[in-house]
Amino acid sequence: MSSKAPSEVSTGTGLKRAVVYLRVSTAKQADKDENIEGYSLPAQREACYRKAETLGADVVTEYVDRGESAKTADRVNFQRMLARIQRERDVDYVIVDKLDRFARNRRDDANILFELKLAGAQLVSVKENIDDTAPGQLLHAIMAGISEFYSRNLASESLKGMTQKAQSGGTPGRAPIGYLNVRRRIDGREIRTVAVDPERAPMVQWAFEAYASGEWTLTSLTDALEAKGFRAAPDRRHPVPLPFSRSRVAHMLRNRYYLGYVTFRGVEYTGRHQPIVSQQVFDRVGDLLTSRRNAAEKQRVHNHYLKGTVFCAGCGSRLCLTQAKGKYLYFFCLGRHARRTDCQQPFMPADVVEAAVERHWQSIRLPDDVVEEVKSSFVTELERLREAAGPEIEWAKRRVDELEQERRRLAHGVVSGAIPEDLAREEQDRIKSELRDATRIAEASKQLRDHVEDGLDLALSFAGRIGEAYLRNGPKGRRYCNQFFFKKLLLWDGEVAAGMLDEPWSTLMAEDFIDQLRQNAANPSPVFSGEGLKEDLLVPPAGFEPATPGLGNLCSIP
Repeated sequence: MSSKAPSEVSTGTGLKRAVVYLRVSTAKQADKDENIEGYSLPAQREACYRKAETLGADVVTEYVDRGESAKTADRVNFQRMLARIQRERDVDYVIVDKLDRFARNRRDDANILFELKLAGAQLVSVKENIDDTAPGQLLHAIMAGISEFYSRNLASESLKGMTQKAQSGGTPGRAPIGYLNVRRRIDGREIRTVAVDPERAPMVQWAFEAYASGEWTLTSLTDALEAKGFRAAPDRRHPVPLPFSRSRVAHMLRNRYYLGYVTFRGVEYTGRHQPIVSQQVFDRVGDLLTSRRNAAEKQRVHNHYLKGTVFCAGCGSRLCLTQAKGKYLYFFCLGRHARRTDCQQPFMPADVVEAAVERHWQSIRLPDDVVEEVKSSFVTELERLREAAGPEIEWAKRRVDELEQERRRLAHGVVSGAIPEDLAREEQDRIKSELRDATRIAEASKQLRDHVEDGLDLALSFAGRIGEAYLRNGPKGRRYCNQFFFKKLLLWDGEVAAGMLDEPWSTLMAEDFIDQLRQNAANPSPVFSGEGLKEDLLVPPAGFEPATPGLGNLCSIP
């Protein structure tokens, strides 16, 4: 029997007229043969046409829904069929292979059957003996109930299976971009698993690292990915994949699957797949997304290496960039421009601001004769602190193990049904928060030894030639220098009023820092304050340069 498109084509002039409705619930069922319709649809069609012959009816129209569920009536060609029958009122029979091809919801079944009767059409099933008699109606009601039960039971069993798969670290459903759903044969068994996509995973990693640098917005990153040809894997519905939208890129950057976790129905599990993004990069990306969302990030046309570093000394607002007369760049106070403050900061030419920042860099220098003493004393203090923090770090390591066990018990409780899903989500959030804190403390020792010492070496090697290094750098290098050295540069009317130093510079530039180190070596007392390792270093209010009254721990210019 040749296949027919779901269009209205008459095949004869019999006394009775019929339409045929064919459906397969998954795209996979329609893709099991070289024929686009697979095996199921031709078999349904042949049976329905034979039934029409026994009824003495001509099939005037055929409707086909591929990959559509019968749990609801919201099927494109099914609705077209109903509309045509109600509009034309010239159909005697609606023929289906089985009732479950028609509906798997008793309410939809009853409502649609009522509409068909009003239009003068009778539902006919090839495999069930239903008609308008009392026994036929009873059988219809029973089969409709069985179909709904089968649908709901199948969904429940599928959900249970997917939950168990997630609990064991598997991936229910399709893996996100950067991974591939693959099938492997192990000991004669076919295993469905997830593998890293060698084509797209490097692009995902690049997207995370690029955004973590702070130099990209979501819009510019989305444009760059499109220019690089970043596309989703093709599938049946999208044989020619579309590029990622801005919202999909944002969703990708928030997806903890790339860290090695699987989230199913609000509960997170440790996955078996290979992570492709580090925790450090993921956290940095998350912080940027949150901060920029709160600040209502906008894509600006004008880029400059000082953007994000320079602020208004009058009201503390960010200095933004604008272009006048098509070619002149000016920095302006966002607080004044948006009328959030009564600030009177004037517009400042970009080259004037650049020169002021260069002069400020020339005024900052850590004397050569104290560099070695600072390094020796700092490393000694760092080692003492690490030893003092030992008990807390050991406790944190034990707590990490306890929380991991608690996470596994929670997942098992969800699968077995002993723990409600809403309670599981609350507990999952609590465990995730505690696990993050405990992991940070547990890794503090390594961070102190590696990260802080490496940062100190870099800072001290940089300290003796700060101004020279800044002047020799290009725009990108200057941007890194400013972000590495300063939290903020405060400007007023074309001059740097103060610089808010970032760590470790605010500590190293403190006037009495050397005296503190010497006193501490002779009579050890903690330079660090607070409980545990969560507090910052306490530093004096004055920097290495003369302090400007009222600026607190800000660094003034000469």
